[in-house]
Amino acid sequence: MANSQLSSDQKLDMILSEISEVKQLVNRVATLESKVAEQDATIQHLCDQVCSLTAEIKTLKEKVNTSDQLQKGNALRLFGFPGSNDETSLSTKIYDRVLKPILVAAKSKGDLSTVPQINNVIENCFRVGKFSPGANKPPPPILIKFTSSAVRLALLKNKRTNMPSPTEGEKNNGCKRFILAEDLTTPTYRKMQELQKDDRVSKAWSINGEIWYLPTGENQKSKKVKSVYDDINTILS
Repeated sequence: MANSQLSSDQKLDMILSEISEVKQLVNRVATLESKVAEQDATIQHLCDQVCSLTAEIKTLKEKVNTSDQLQKGNALRLFGFPGSNDETSLSTKIYDRVLKPILVAAKSKGDLSTVPQINNVIENCFRVGKFSPGANKPPPPILIKFTSSAVRLALLKNKRTNMPSPTEGEKNNGCKRFILAEDLTTPTYRKMQELQKDDRVSKAWSINGEIWYLPTGENQKSKKVKSVYDDINTILS
């Protein structure tokens, strides 16, 4: 039946019916919007919880890393020291060849009252990894645990200008230079390596288990890494 043939009552009923349908649609949309808002609130709450838990985990990891680093407080790592088939007297070789010349210089500067003998310097030492004679690669580093934090500090203060140079024979045995460095935790060491490889960093080093770096460019000042668990871009921003 054409609209022109409908009575006024019929037209009114059709209009009222359409209005009712529109109201129903509006109510459905409002209900959906309410559910979406509830879901958004739930998602935001979950996101906030995840962020909070992530921050707590980071804090706990930092505390563990700090604790682990403190346990390494009386140790250093020696890189580049040539190996041999018989390393039973390794501590004596290290003391005579590398440590004693630095300790002599430390005494001359007044950092030590005397040059301590080996039994008052090295508590224990061992290679971190297996030494393979004839292998075409640098010898594994040596972990040295000292009897005194004062001796360790004197070595760190004086090693830069008093580190012995390898002999020709040692060079032929794979030793390019001797490096005495802090014994860092794995997360700290990896972050320092990452900084050292970044073009935005001139150099990076550690002091008492904390990482410092110097950005590239003129008139830059050294900066300390706040957390080894921050990504590199956050650190350098």
